[in-house]
Amino acid sequence: MSAMLEPRLIPEPRRAVAEATSTRDRARWRALLQLARLRFLLYNLLPVGLAVAVSVHQGHPLDLTWYAVAQLFAWTVHVMTHFCNEYFDLEADRANVYFTPWTGGSRALVDGMVAPVVSLGAGFVLFGVSTLMVAVMPSWQARVLAAAAVVLAWFYTAPPVRLNYRGAGELTVAAILNGLWPAVAVVLQAGTVPWLLLAVLAPTAVLQVARMMVMNLGDRRSDATVGKRTLPVIFGYRSAVRLIVAAQPVAYGMLTAFALLGWVPWLVWAAMAATAPLSVWLVVRLRAGAMRDLDPRRMTPVVFWASNHVSLIVAAAMLGVILDAARGSAGTGALAVLGAVLAGYGLLFAYRLWLARRAPAGG
Repeated sequence: MSAMLEPRLIPEPRRAVAEATSTRDRARWRALLQLARLRFLLYNLLPVGLAVAVSVHQGHPLDLTWYAVAQLFAWTVHVMTHFCNEYFDLEADRANVYFTPWTGGSRALVDGMVAPVVSLGAGFVLFGVSTLMVAVMPSWQARVLAAAAVVLAWFYTAPPVRLNYRGAGELTVAAILNGLWPAVAVVLQAGTVPWLLLAVLAPTAVLQVARMMVMNLGDRRSDATVGKRTLPVIFGYRSAVRLIVAAQPVAYGMLTAFALLGWVPWLVWAAMAATAPLSVWLVVRLRAGAMRDLDPRRMTPVVFWASNHVSLIVAAAMLGVILDAARGSAGTGALAVLGAVLAGYGLLFAYRLWLARRAPAGG
């Protein structure tokens, strides 16, 4: 009887409990990371980097501290938006049985991997962090732009505004990703928003709206059932496709017009125009009905390349600005930093492409 009470026999159940607890903790963290959708943060390197590159191009010295603040701010607001969206979009995501790896949410809440209240709580925490970051910015211009980004990002799906439920979601995404984030970054560097940055961003914003319409095409049926009125729901499938197709020549036409007016250097124009074949490919696939039947196998390549089309044209703009700045008197140290950021994006994008080729078509 005494042998049964020996201490060496007691730790086994405790070890098993500890291992089970550790496994559950790891699963929770993996689910939280899935909920955060960190892979979408790769894009943020580009509009922030482009803005800083334009500042250097205009003769301003590179301030690494405020560059880091601008980048961290963009990432914080982006993850906040993901947590907020997952909570307020839960009904729409549950109704979505045609999801892809790029549409229909992370599925972490839908599959019960994370409690909805955790997503909302994390969103509120990051809202507070974002607000503190706004408060420490050095000028009223930066604070106003940054505050606008936070407010629009939160009310993208949060009530009572719910912009993405009232036909304004696509425009809101373009306003933040291709407007406010780079504007904050350049104001932190240069104190103003150069016309060059606005001229470069305008065509990319048009493509961003089209990209979000492509993403929402894949969600249109489930969105309609829960009253989520995105542009594809409002206009219908055929009209939405026509608008997306029309946006492609409009964007590149704007870019060319700005180059002819002398607002965009021709080196920048050439780099950005090199991404036009992706527009052609997207138009061909949409006209062939790749998004019509909500087949995840056919939709996944379209939503993947529609999303990365915008990333690549912003990356091309950043490359063109860096090369054009190198022809002038810009500091080599600043250009080396920006070149390293762009090269890092290129490597991460190549890795993402490799993963996308290995992933199954469905969610």
